[in-house]
Amino acid sequence: MRSEVEGVIEQLGYQNLRPGQEEIINAALDGKDVLGILPTGSGKTLCFQATGQLRAGVTVVVEPLLALMRDQQLRLQASGEKRVLAINSQLAPSELSVVLQNLSYYQFIFIAPEMLTRPDILRALQAVKVGLLVVDEAHCIYQWGPDFRPAYLRLGDVRQRLGAPVMALTATAPENVRSVIVRQLRLQNATIYAGSVDRPELFIGRESLLDQRAVNERVGALLAQVAGPAIIYCPTKKLTEQLAQQFSGLHGRRVAFYHAGLDGHTRTLRERQFTEGSLDTLFATSAFGMGVDKPDVRMVLYLGVPATLEEYMQAIGRAGRDGQPALTALLYTAKDAQHTAGMLANLPSPILVKALYRAPKAYAGSDDPQIQLVLAYQQAGYSASEVNQALDARIGSKQKAFSAVVNFLQADGCVRAELLHYFDSPAKTHDDFCCGIADAGVLAQIHSEQQADNQGFNTWQEVFKQIFNVSD
Repeated sequence: MRSEVEGVIEQLGYQNLRPGQEEIINAALDGKDVLGILPTGSGKTLCFQATGQLRAGVTVVVEPLLALMRDQQLRLQASGEKRVLAINSQLAPSELSVVLQNLSYYQFIFIAPEMLTRPDILRALQAVKVGLLVVDEAHCIYQWGPDFRPAYLRLGDVRQRLGAPVMALTATAPENVRSVIVRQLRLQNATIYAGSVDRPELFIGRESLLDQRAVNERVGALLAQVAGPAIIYCPTKKLTEQLAQQFSGLHGRRVAFYHAGLDGHTRTLRERQFTEGSLDTLFATSAFGMGVDKPDVRMVLYLGVPATLEEYMQAIGRAGRDGQPALTALLYTAKDAQHTAGMLANLPSPILVKALYRAPKAYAGSDDPQIQLVLAYQQAGYSASEVNQALDARIGSKQKAFSAVVNFLQADGCVRAELLHYFDSPAKTHDDFCCGIADAGVLAQIHSEQQADNQGFNTWQEVFKQIFNVSD
């Protein structure tokens, strides 16, 4: 079996396995349930790609975002695997009908949890042999973005109906989150591999500043001093647009903003422009980032105070995936902390839940996140009383998670050690490139090529020259 694994690894374009990958792959090939916790950039994707190539039957991969599905689909197709399908909202009803009749042809099927729980899709999958059910970004079962998608709570039922072993993968899951994942997915005697979340190539910055103006000035200073691709996470859509305008062209930087308010075409275009290099600086909300595998991001700045350390760790994990030193920094004010604390209980009230259950069609077109959350619970089969119970539990879990954020902000000693302690990972020896405030000595250690050496292309003429190998 080892030689078969090595052959598949090579076919997928990898030279060898990283720590944890072999344990996760072998457990899944033995038909065991497995929970794999690997730091960002450590190759979680390869775990299910290799296993899916070797296990009989269809591998169904649950992904939370269309961008993730597209990225995974392209990776497999680039390796030569053509039997790849993404079932999502972009499929027309006629197309979906055709693919549901031919599911046995495919080796990999990527799907969102809401689509997977649809009765027609579930029946079609039950009619074929599902060899492996993969739950990628499994922390979404516990925490997702500003709130939660209840379809994740039904994956345990889906697993039982499909009768397939589960591979759950995430980069961020302390002990309490692991137990939730195991319980919700109904994993049986699961093999759990928990690698350290530490990324020694990342400087873990944390700076408390006086006000938003000071934050903006610090952003400008760091953009001027750290060359190379950068992501600046902003707490609001408005701020992404303001800062993108303010810093456009700074030291030759090619800047854009990204948030959920943009149409799908624009979001896809800017994501690709950033990944391919024609944009090198992106001001974005949390709508951007998960699954974006750009290896040479030299800096990730997080403005404001996150609601959870999982959210923060996912964001800064976009930096330094090529293994070279990169800067991450949390830049916040006292007002930011107060704002996040005030948002913790910002969940639908029992009165709103009651109104929505009485007349759900009247609210169907609303883009209010509270209304959308309740409607998602309703579509997932929850009664009104069950929704209220779930929301009460959500408030408690959010408050507990934010307490860990406060401890992180107030830690007097090693900031990295505080972060690793939360994720139940061993601490490392503190050194000059560890954590705190990024001074000149830290910035000098960050290796990055100058903007002129960037391989992105600004114009269609440059793209044309690259494709057809045309010289001036």
